[in-house]
Amino acid sequence: MFAVSVNRLNILIVDDNEDHQILMEDVLKQDKQNVEVVFVCTGEECIHKLSNEAFDATIIDYSLSDMNGIEVLKRINRQENNCPVIMATAFGDESVAVEAMKVGACDYIAKEEGYLKRLPSIVDRAVLESRTKREKEEVENELRVSELRYKTLIDNMIDVVFTADQELNITSINLASKRVFEYSGEEARGLSFFDLIHKEDRKKIVDCIKGAFAGRREFLEGYEFRIKTKSGLIKDVQLNAKMDYDENGKVTLFEGVVRDITGRKEFEQKLFQIDKLNALGLQSSGIAYDFNNILGIILGYLDIVKMGIKDENEKVLDSLNIIEKAARDGAEIVDKIQQFSRIKKEHENVEKSIDLVEIIDDALKLTMPRWKTVAQSKGVEYEIVKHNFTTSKYRARCKPSELREVIINIINNSIDAMPNGGKIELSVKTDGDNAVISISDNGIGISEDVKEKVFDPFFTTKGVKRSGLGMSLSYSIMTRYDGEIRIDSSPGKGTTMHLMMPLCSADEVLHQDEVTGDITGHSANILVIEDEKVILDMMRVILESRGHNVFVAQDSSVGMKMYEKNTYDIVLCDLAMPKSNGWQVARFVKESDSVRKKPKTPVVLITGYELDTGAIDYRSEGVDYILNKPIEFAELHKIIDNYSSAGSQRNVPVGLQ
Repeated sequence: MFAVSVNRLNILIVDDNEDHQILMEDVLKQDKQNVEVVFVCTGEECIHKLSNEAFDATIIDYSLSDMNGIEVLKRINRQENNCPVIMATAFGDESVAVEAMKVGACDYIAKEEGYLKRLPSIVDRAVLESRTKREKEEVENELRVSELRYKTLIDNMIDVVFTADQELNITSINLASKRVFEYSGEEARGLSFFDLIHKEDRKKIVDCIKGAFAGRREFLEGYEFRIKTKSGLIKDVQLNAKMDYDENGKVTLFEGVVRDITGRKEFEQKLFQIDKLNALGLQSSGIAYDFNNILGIILGYLDIVKMGIKDENEKVLDSLNIIEKAARDGAEIVDKIQQFSRIKKEHENVEKSIDLVEIIDDALKLTMPRWKTVAQSKGVEYEIVKHNFTTSKYRARCKPSELREVIINIINNSIDAMPNGGKIELSVKTDGDNAVISISDNGIGISEDVKEKVFDPFFTTKGVKRSGLGMSLSYSIMTRYDGEIRIDSSPGKGTTMHLMMPLCSADEVLHQDEVTGDITGHSANILVIEDEKVILDMMRVILESRGHNVFVAQDSSVGMKMYEKNTYDIVLCDLAMPKSNGWQVARFVKESDSVRKKPKTPVVLITGYELDTGAIDYRSEGVDYILNKPIEFAELHKIIDNYSSAGSQRNVPVGLQ
């Protein structure tokens, strides 16, 4: 006999014989200390009890006053009561036992000699089997729930999860197959995974996978390649997989996860393009520096030559003027290179009241190679039409370089929309307190779904060759100046981009450090520090021709020693020099003035690089003005006159001529 380990057993006895009730209760309580026995005499009472109370087991006598035990069992089953039932009878008829077991009894006992001794063990077995059955059902139900949850999780994954045989014929696959491969699960099952691989990548990947099989590798990790979808799209994917082998080394199961990495690849390509642009910007900045030095020498010596030629020699002067014009055109090209490298000039780095017509004209000049020179070399013609271009009538406050960048982006997009040529129309008008720049093309137009994404960072319809940042940056720039961009377009009917900005009056110009005044011919004591001898000699000649006392140093350390021993009205210093650069020289000058307790001597920093003076606090570095190469000598003469107005009362330095 075995006992059921429970806290308490509740037993229901259905028997209309009171003696039998007492005998069964006694034997159960003798065998089990923690048992509660409940009696009912009829089948109806039994049904009622079981519908309202929970019992661990029910003992039903076959012969009851209102119905027999089989009928009670049937009604219990209809109520879906899970209490185990033991059928008891005084007749000992095997047919009763068989029928009882058929309708759901878990056991049968005949009321014959010795049956009471067997009753406790029969009850224990019935209770144990019932509990075991319930526990099994609970476990099975939990497994079903878990399997459903797992299947739902797998089906809802964004990655493709599949299994395949040793030939990589797909045997099962989740719902992501439709999104990535464009095949439904039913269509994908039976396909060879190898057939989904792009033909240019197939041999390489097949060799890698078969090599892994031959070496009995358990995992494949990070295999990247292209696939071709059902509709013919090319996508980049990554495969991670696990393989099982039999004792002979044959693959018995291939479980794989395929992730669509097309977006990631495009993003990486765009980052690579940005890196290339940054590198190109650095290169262009260096090239611009060298050209600025060369052009500075040409323009400087042209001034020297022109000063020595008499007015009556008009032909020579005309030739020199042509040379000067060509050199200044070259300086404008260098300026475009520096704009490409996204380095701002000092005067470009502040907000100011600008003429919108001039900005549009500048943008057209900067994009001319695309819509004219390059286009014509390919036999393509673009017609540029301008409307309402009244100089100085339309003004707005912003950084000129940023608005120019917005217009250039839009013009370039218009050119892209008309690969076989077309018309670009530009107009400016007022709308209340706003200026409106409209740029139209008769290109392919923009669909509604693309319109919604035009200003999203990295969104592009031009493939990985474009960064997808142009319109996003343009939107940011316009928003910063309380403006907006509106798109009027539909497929096949062209596109018009409207740029709206608040108007400002022509005299509403933000304060800037500007050199003003006329050249007075005032004589000043000037220290020039420049490591390029040709430029140094040129500056000496030009400045001396204006009546200034010029002292030169080709080495920055020599220049600082000269300054330490003498007094000057102004110091002109190149930025890029060996040993000590222009910033260090400027700091030395201001520190020396402080030690000598004398007025601060102005320092003009001359550079072939374009410095972001909006981001540099150059005055805290001892620099009073930054002058870009090639030097505009008219501007330099104004600077010298403004900064050295008190210099006429200083003594000329001795011994350093």
